[in-house]
Amino acid sequence: MSWSLHRWTWRLANPLFIGATPSGALNRCRVYVPARQLWGALTAELARQEAQHDPDYRKVGDHLREHVRFSYLYPAEHVGSPWLAWLPRYRAGEGLSWVREGSNDAVVDRRFRRRLLWTRPGTAVDPDSDSALDRSLRETECVQTSWRNEEGSSGGPVAMVGYVLCRQDAGLSNRVSTVTTLFIGGDTRYGLGRTELASMDPATAMFDASVELDRDEPCIITDRLLAHAHPAEEVTLCGNQEAVGGWDMTRQRSDRRTSGPVWMPGSTCQHRCRWDLLESGMLRLAGGPR
Repeated sequence: MSWSLHRWTWRLANPLFIGATPSGALNRCRVYVPARQLWGALTAELARQEAQHDPDYRKVGDHLREHVRFSYLYPAEHVGSPWLAWLPRYRAGEGLSWVREGSNDAVVDRRFRRRLLWTRPGTAVDPDSDSALDRSLRETECVQTSWRNEEGSSGGPVAMVGYVLCRQDAGLSNRVSTVTTLFIGGDTRYGLGRTELASMDPATAMFDASVELDRDEPCIITDRLLAHAHPAEEVTLCGNQEAVGGWDMTRQRSDRRTSGPVWMPGSTCQHRCRWDLLESGMLRLAGGPR
């Protein structure tokens, strides 16, 4: 079995909300797009685009789950002609920082989030009085369409960069390439999450990691996790863990799925290891250090 690999670049046309653990009245947002959200957005778009009558979301979603793998999407800046992604990395004694492709300069997580995120106020409405419901005021973090410079002014546009892998015998690469608009994340019905395809180019590596494509599951060789990863006793990782949850709406009833604790993107190990890229977009150790 062999896979084709393409680098995807999606420019944010509207603010983006990818939910994370809330903090009080603040709905927090991730600054990257997990593969699950990307799979859901592409399933919806392909099902509607190809439907003769009612979209068959389950059939399209199952087909993508079997024959396509997604990396996570990470925020990127337009530097000269290319879009360069900012990737997470945990450093011993320093915690989480972000490093741009082709550079060794690191920005600590708190400063990096300030460059990307703004908050949107919101409240529930009391139907009896048609006014704000008591104790319902909240704020929602969103990734904005423009970077914020250090002095607070608006910078260049924001894109999300990642990779898509398709089984070469499934004929999906051409179908996937026809999609030029995706609605990703939460509150898309309220104007959030619209992204426009900037480029889809053949690739031989995934960010700074080599990839084995001639396997049943693609294998990434790296010392830094580019997605959430299942724990493995064979390696020691430096980073953080969290539980990852979601809803599976493809069955007769909705099921809540939770994976955790899992290692977060950016966690590092002492040696390069081989990680299988699973249909969920998460990683699982495939072998020992190289």
